[in-house]
Amino acid sequence: AVCKGVFYTRDLTNEPSNHLNTESFSEKLKQLTNIGIEVKVLSEKTLEQIGMNALLAVAKGSVNPAKVVLLEWNGRPRSAKRLGLVGKGVMFDSGGISLKPANGMQEMTGDMGGSAVIAGLFKTLALRKSKANVVGLLGLVENMPSSKAMKPGDIINSYKGDTIEVVNTDAEGRLVLADLLWYCQKKYQTSGIIDIATLTGAVEVALGQEYCGLFSNSQKFKSELISAFQKSREKVWELPL
Repeated sequence: AVCKGVFYTRDLTNEPSNHLNTESFSEKLKQLTNIGIEVKVLSEKTLEQIGMNALLAVAKGSVNPAKVVLLEWNGRPRSAKRLGLVGKGVMFDSGGISLKPANGMQEMTGDMGGSAVIAGLFKTLALRKSKANVVGLLGLVENMPSSKAMKPGDIINSYKGDTIEVVNTDAEGRLVLADLLWYCQKKYQTSGIIDIATLTGAVEVALGQEYCGLFSNSQKFKSELISAFQKSREKVWELPL
């Protein structure tokens, strides 16, 4: 079950963006219902009604519409305890108006790696009939430059109600996550939330390619998470928040 989840994640991350976009990814995720996962896809129109303006701002420059996919696995129905997972799903990150350098841009098709990890995790949970309750929120967008794209200097009203000034449109991941994190804690009673994202190459500069950078605002939750990393032999290193 673990291997199948890992391979599913790898296959999704390796897909080129002309084959896997926001719509085709959400259609793939719908197929997880076949193994018992609840899947709900929120359309761009629904996201506008909810007020996820930060996430929507990232998608403005693309012809591919923004999607938020909600995944639920209820392996312990009598328990109220539930873990929340939030994944960055930028299907391709050109940097937007603040365009990235051409060198290495082809790797930006993997900027949806966070959401792919969560998709693979849910596949594993279902295949191994995990006795846990987990909810996943995947924010699927494409960050492209166009006449409709968000611009440096724009002011966005987030779902939480904060205002965000855009200084650089290549800082798009935090906009996607901001709305998703707030929606997750508002809609679901979670014991904790983990967000997984490819946010900055500076983590690789600091830690290399084998360690995951960990940031947390909860001592208890962080300790439990590090313990789980150690048991599964995954490498993690805490960085200051």
